Amino acid sequence: MTNRLQNKGILFLLVILLSNGVFAQIDTIRINKAYFKKYWTDSKAIVTSPVRWQQHDWITFGVLVSGTGGLMFADQSVANFAQEQRSEKLDQFSANFLEPFDLEYSMILMGGIFAHGIIAKNEKSVSTALLAFESYVLAGLITRIPKNLLGRERPDNWRGDGPFVFNGLFHGNSFPSGHATASFAIASVIANQYRDHKWVPVVAYSVASLTAISRVYDNKHWLSDVVAGAAIGTLVGNLVSHRSSNSKLTFIPFGNSNYQGVKLSYIW
Repeated sequence: MTNRLQNKGILFLLVILLSNGVFAQIDTIRINKAYFKKYWTDSKAIVTSPVRWQQHDWITFGVLVSGTGGLMFADQSVANFAQEQRSEKLDQFSANFLEPFDLEYSMILMGGIFAHGIIAKNEKSVSTALLAFESYVLAGLITRIPKNLLGRERPDNWRGDGPFVFNGLFHGNSFPSGHATASFAIASVIANQYRDHKWVPVVAYSVASLTAISRVYDNKHWLSDVVAGAAIGTLVGNLVSHRSSNSKLTFIPFGNSNYQGVKLSYIW
């Protein structure tokens, strides 16, 4: 039963991650009035999106909720397994390389991409850094809502409570994982912007995945916390990458092994 739930959760996450292939690359973002307005329009698009959902969107949402809920039944066994793998070297790697990706390394990465864009006059680098920062901010704000409302206990709480303890408003902050949300929010933008270089999405999502896994390894989050965070970060990153404030009319290439085409999108 546990293995089936884990497999379903992994399959769901792969579907979410692979969805970034339908988004167009953007190289027209600048620090101007339109950029800051984009924060508002993208936030509004996220909040009001259920009003425009079609049947397949509600099915996807249902898979998200049921998949995350199903993983909760595997949370305790996964947490126990992770703690059995602890070692001094892995602890140091997690603390020094993966833990700082929530803020320090993320800021350095986005700042480095932005600096490269300015120095090299590379419009895509500038746009990527600004999109990644917006994705980081919006995904972080969205994550605070379920964190504060549900109040889920972390696995390292002093009482040793299990994964099904939800204390309500402002009495816990485990679900979803902020580290996973932030790392995938940035990774999805970078992967989308540089998907022409096949190694970039692989590296971006690999680092994000390791960051998410480290939260389970460090006993700071349950498996379902990081899966939910990864899904939120990826979805927000893809939406931010998709919506360009500089143009309301957008051509979006899409396709699969059977056909290729172009979507025409109008942003209001």
